[in-house]
Amino acid sequence: MKIDQNKILMGVVTLLAAAVVVLGVMLVAQEAPEERQQISVDDSVDRHDHDEDEDSIEIEEEKDEVEIQEEAPVFFSTMTHLEGDWDFVEEREEGFDRQAGYLRMGMDYAEQYDAILTFESEMPFARAMVKWDDNVFQEALDRGMGIGTHCDTRPTEPRSVEEFAADIAERKALVDAVVDSSENLGCAGAGGLNDWYGGMVGAGFNYINGIVGFHYLAMPLRERPEGWDNRAITSEYYHYTAPEEDDLRYYPFRVSSASFTEDPSGELVVSAGDIGEISSIGDLALAGETGWGADCSPNCAIDMADVDAIEDAIRSFVETRDTSRVAKLQVYISTQKFSDPGIELFFERLQALQDEGVIQWASQKEVYEAFVEWERN
Repeated sequence: MKIDQNKILMGVVTLLAAAVVVLGVMLVAQEAPEERQQISVDDSVDRHDHDEDEDSIEIEEEKDEVEIQEEAPVFFSTMTHLEGDWDFVEEREEGFDRQAGYLRMGMDYAEQYDAILTFESEMPFARAMVKWDDNVFQEALDRGMGIGTHCDTRPTEPRSVEEFAADIAERKALVDAVVDSSENLGCAGAGGLNDWYGGMVGAGFNYINGIVGFHYLAMPLRERPEGWDNRAITSEYYHYTAPEEDDLRYYPFRVSSASFTEDPSGELVVSAGDIGEISSIGDLALAGETGWGADCSPNCAIDMADVDAIEDAIRSFVETRDTSRVAKLQVYISTQKFSDPGIELFFERLQALQDEGVIQWASQKEVYEAFVEWERN
């Protein structure tokens, strides 16, 4: 059979045309994913940038929350009182020298163990510092300690607010005579029947510490602990730590009257925080009792039981405290206790707690200043 050459040629042409079409389709199919991929990458970049902006906003918000939630400090302070009936420090230089020597012993320990003590004086010792030309209070400030006034006023002798303020102002003026008045912002004591708010503010003080059962005498019965009438306070509860409620005792707060009712507009800061008298705390804890002095007081020795009880009180409070509020705990140390061999146990333990970050040493004035700064924020 004869082959038609023209038909063959036309078939070849047709096949070639079809091949070109198929090849074109394949090329388009290969290019399209690249284009789609490019579009996808571009879109993902846009979305990534958007996500980064959102993440940045979230990080900033989290950072702000962290700053807001930063824990307020737990301060630890002391009180040492130069008492109102110490006429001997004015009458005899050796009597003054003995008490001044105790204070210097305390400062030596405090410097060794990174502690801060606060000394608060009634009228006799303040006058004696001038009389015997030995300004222990200025030395205390120079050595990083704190000072203040002790208002050992008569708790059951009624006075007008003006008279009471004048009594307190007399004490303040004597301490102001040996240090700059800007260092003497608070007074320990002044509890009793009289308006201690009006008296303290009228005398020019900014805070009150050394708060005990006597301070409830100025309040109506409805604001006192159950059973704390005048007779019960003056016979038993007069030197118990106050306020009785932990929520009030360990956080400084403002008042506008002689009460423990918080009022941010008030002119006086209540700065309590008492755990107790340093050498009685362990004995009372072991006996399961509360109060101020143990049966051995004032001749109790400072021992490991006292130090353990102080640490227990601190840690127990810290575990449940309101971390948003400035807090303060303190112990009372009489002058002669600085010569007790057990005092070094106390300083060692508190230094360990400070190194651990549990507490931070501060003077009474420093606690007040930290509270004022906290109020502003």
